[in-house]
Amino acid sequence: MSLDINILTAATTCFPLKPERYAARPVPSLEEYEQLWIVWDIVTRFMLPQEELLTKPIKLRNCCLFYLGHIPTFLDIHLSRAMDEDPTDPSSYRAIFERGIDPDVDNPEHCHAHSEIPDTWPPTEEILGFQERVRDRVRSIYATGNPDKSRKIGRALWIGFEHEAMHLETLLYMLVQSDKIKPPPGDAPDFAALAEDAKRNRVSNEWFNVPISSFSIGLNDPESDLESDLRLEHYFGWDNEKPVRNIDTVPAFQAKARPITNQEYAQYLEKTHQCRVPASWALEVSVASEETNGTGSNGIYLNGHSELLTEAYLRGKAVRTVYGLVPLEHALDWPVFASFDELSGCAKWMGGRIPTVEEARSIYNYVDRTKSKEAEEVQSRTISAVNGHLSNNGVEETPPSTLHLQGASGTEYAPQPQQLFVDLEGCNVGFQNFHPTAVTQNGNQLSGQGGMGGAWEWTSSVLEQHEGFEAMDLYPLYTADFFDGKHNIMLGGSWATHPRIAGRRSFVNWYQRNYPFVWATARLVRDDTS
Repeated sequence: MSLDINILTAATTCFPLKPERYAARPVPSLEEYEQLWIVWDIVTRFMLPQEELLTKPIKLRNCCLFYLGHIPTFLDIHLSRAMDEDPTDPSSYRAIFERGIDPDVDNPEHCHAHSEIPDTWPPTEEILGFQERVRDRVRSIYATGNPDKSRKIGRALWIGFEHEAMHLETLLYMLVQSDKIKPPPGDAPDFAALAEDAKRNRVSNEWFNVPISSFSIGLNDPESDLESDLRLEHYFGWDNEKPVRNIDTVPAFQAKARPITNQEYAQYLEKTHQCRVPASWALEVSVASEETNGTGSNGIYLNGHSELLTEAYLRGKAVRTVYGLVPLEHALDWPVFASFDELSGCAKWMGGRIPTVEEARSIYNYVDRTKSKEAEEVQSRTISAVNGHLSNNGVEETPPSTLHLQGASGTEYAPQPQQLFVDLEGCNVGFQNFHPTAVTQNGNQLSGQGGMGGAWEWTSSVLEQHEGFEAMDLYPLYTADFFDGKHNIMLGGSWATHPRIAGRRSFVNWYQRNYPFVWATARLVRDDTS
């Protein structure tokens, strides 16, 4: 069960970004599972030192070892239920690995129901052996063709896949809080050179007018539908995504093109004389160079601002990454990762506010419509069309009116991924990089879903029970446990978010507003006063 790091390439860790590739079917394919397992193994067997398995980089979470057992246990529980079969041995793992902890930040003694925490965790090799047996169980299910025959089995495979993808990100944001984390295989990026490129490509962060709009959100996915043919049915969703509901009117407003950067947040902290930095930064570090990359000896100018960010403030600060600490001066153009409470204060200081979830989705829809219109204009210039027909070497052909997905047998599949999932090309999600990337080059174009430079996007909307919400049968407490008024909704995804999640228009994530470790940023919006 050794992981051969030497054979890994970027292609094995970068997930595809086109909907027809990353979400071709409602149930993830075995190939999708295998790629997810490769990335999981890179993180847990290569980047996570074995001597750190029992540590807690974030005290509010379980130790790292818990996640090695939690992922296969959760998947095995759902497969056993769906197939009415016995659990994979040892069945005792269910008592300690079924559910993790997520305590209240203000009062860690207050925590939802979770699995018992044993005095001694099972040996690592035993857990990895269990993991491999569960993976073999998954492989055998695909070999029988059952995922296409039963939505019950397909749903179990889907929920296990997305659960693992989400916890892969959880484990990574935990590990960057440790100075023991190892970088992924391959050469480390030249962050100084990337910073110089970002500086040269900066443009002003413009305000964009987002017009009044109405639209629907969510999806329909009744759990009572257990046996229908998955090839002809809809995609799966978590309970907070369901059902489809209408947003009657989102008034016009203005939005900044891109999110708040580390540089802008540093200026906010310096000018307001705040000592506390976000958990994504580190203090009192030895930086490799005292230079400021040609920014001048008196300070660094913020793009679009006359105020200076002083070298004295930059000195001794860094941003946490899987490659270790990157000097803040090399990460100024990245989105800042911080809690909602931290970013809300910054947004107000900068003359705006954080958008509601409806406003954020209005931005995404507007971006999608704009891109579609631009694509149609390009197509109209390159294709000669007469009376709705195309000319192909002198032969007239009528273009298809709708898009169909074709199987190997030529069967038409009803699910059309482009309707539910966005094109993420150019977005820093799905492990295109193992770090955030610059966003300051995007100040003249409105960023859509997944376009935050490798960060989730905070909204000001509290996670609440919406009309028609029903807790899911498979995981009743998935969302309902967090209707406490302390959690806000986030959209999009980070550099470590799987495209099935980052690109799904209906997906909802949430965190406590004061939780400092999440990889999330924010953009500014303001009311339209025209």
